[in-house]
Amino acid sequence: MAIADRVHGLLSTKRLTLYKVAALSRANYPRQLNYHIPRNLYFQLHSGTWSPTIQQMVALSQLSGYRLADWLGVFGFRLDDVSRLQASLHQPRTLLLDSSLYDPSSRIPWFRDRTTTADTPFVAPLSQLLESSHSEPLSELVAKGLSPYVYAKIGRRDAYAFPDLAPGSIVRVDTRLTGPIARKSNTEISKRIFLVEHSRGLCCCRLHFGPRNRITLTATQLPFAGVELQLVSEARILGIVDMELRPLTNPQRSAIARYTPPEVAPDLTRHWTPAPLHSGFTTKEPTLLVRSARRRMGLSLREASEMSLEIARTLGDKRYFASSGSLSEYEATPTPPRHIHKLLTLCILYSIRFEELLQWFGLQLETSHVAAIPGEWITQAVQSPAENPMAITPGSRSSAGFLPTLLGRLGEVPFFLRLSFPSLSGLPDISLRDVYWVGGHRDVIHPYLIGALFVIVDRRMRRPRIFPRKTAWEQPIYLLRKRDGSYLLASCGMENGTIVVHPYTDNFVSPQRLQKGVDVEILGQIVTVVRSLPSVP
Repeated sequence: MAIADRVHGLLSTKRLTLYKVAALSRANYPRQLNYHIPRNLYFQLHSGTWSPTIQQMVALSQLSGYRLADWLGVFGFRLDDVSRLQASLHQPRTLLLDSSLYDPSSRIPWFRDRTTTADTPFVAPLSQLLESSHSEPLSELVAKGLSPYVYAKIGRRDAYAFPDLAPGSIVRVDTRLTGPIARKSNTEISKRIFLVEHSRGLCCCRLHFGPRNRITLTATQLPFAGVELQLVSEARILGIVDMELRPLTNPQRSAIARYTPPEVAPDLTRHWTPAPLHSGFTTKEPTLLVRSARRRMGLSLREASEMSLEIARTLGDKRYFASSGSLSEYEATPTPPRHIHKLLTLCILYSIRFEELLQWFGLQLETSHVAAIPGEWITQAVQSPAENPMAITPGSRSSAGFLPTLLGRLGEVPFFLRLSFPSLSGLPDISLRDVYWVGGHRDVIHPYLIGALFVIVDRRMRRPRIFPRKTAWEQPIYLLRKRDGSYLLASCGMENGTIVVHPYTDNFVSPQRLQKGVDVEILGQIVTVVRSLPSVP
């Protein structure tokens, strides 16, 4: 259905005509031309030359009583693309991901336990444990109420907790653990990793708790400055990191480990003077707010423009590209960009929630008395995959079995990342056969796999390789199945036709030499790891 026909049908459901909507937009916003709906809207839509302004979308939402996010979907703008692109881009600084579900009517596959009486194996493909059922809308699967978790992506220039958390990793942060924290002494550094907000942005790091409610940012290995901050006024603890999703391969060169060398931002190596928290966000001027958001992300105008080019290529529309001049203009003009594409680009680049960005520009947002547009009227630019390995839902009513036990262990499933796994793993189509449950695996011989719950395996990469000049963090990891049916997760290479396993562990592990096709079968290269961080005080 053409966009003009969808708009006509939607207005008809509210007993509105285009003539009436155009007249009301002029009456409600008499001196604000950007809000006016053109009387020849259908003709302009059929011609394919017209692009709406965000003000016109707000007007349509308020006049029709339908959600603004849904109206954007009618015109092909998917707000879910914000989190999808944020998860895939390599940002210099740590950012909060937008975990909102803007399209709750979208349907995803629903899985159930396979009928079996055997105990859950230590390692097994999900296809052995789960099977597809019918699909359900997200609105029926997501727990009601405010989520206790926030999600962040580690920047490449502020990886304080490297190598425990790698640049590019997505972490889950439990905000319920921000209350009183046990402090054994003022000389000890916490073993847990905290998400901390300060005047220069965000960082995941260990902390030293000092007297008078002060904390010190402590790096694990890299030479970041240990800056002391005053809680509440200069820093805020957002929560404790309890889970990590770590991509291990480069989607363009999947044979080589995706080791993004961590950098140390120059301004974080020196003992900088702390500023009051949110010092750059106390103003209501949208130009200053946009500039502060860019600086917190550690981006220059040129770097931001280059990243917007990648956004445009991914979304297949050059209007998402923003030149350095345009980005500079947005920091000098108090009005929002003419094209909605540029608004979404700003949200992706600067880690801004879409509603928050609109409020910065003083747009009148929808009230609480709005309805969702029926799904058949919205343009589905990106369909959910046929089998989504993370689409594990709380719909199972049984209290026993693998699925209910897993849901209890996870606490929450990040449905907002459901479309990000192809870019994070380098696999265009992920099925249950590609995802392995490894939560029972105990013989861990690589630090990446400590606390691992799931791994995604590229079954095409079955030739093990070791790079002599690279560290353990840069070596690819493979999933192997032994002759007795057990599994081995390790870095390994071929030497004279024999597979040699290279353990990377603090404890002594006997070296293994295995005959390929006789002692062991290589199932593929591990490209993504989902792991739970150790629960230590």
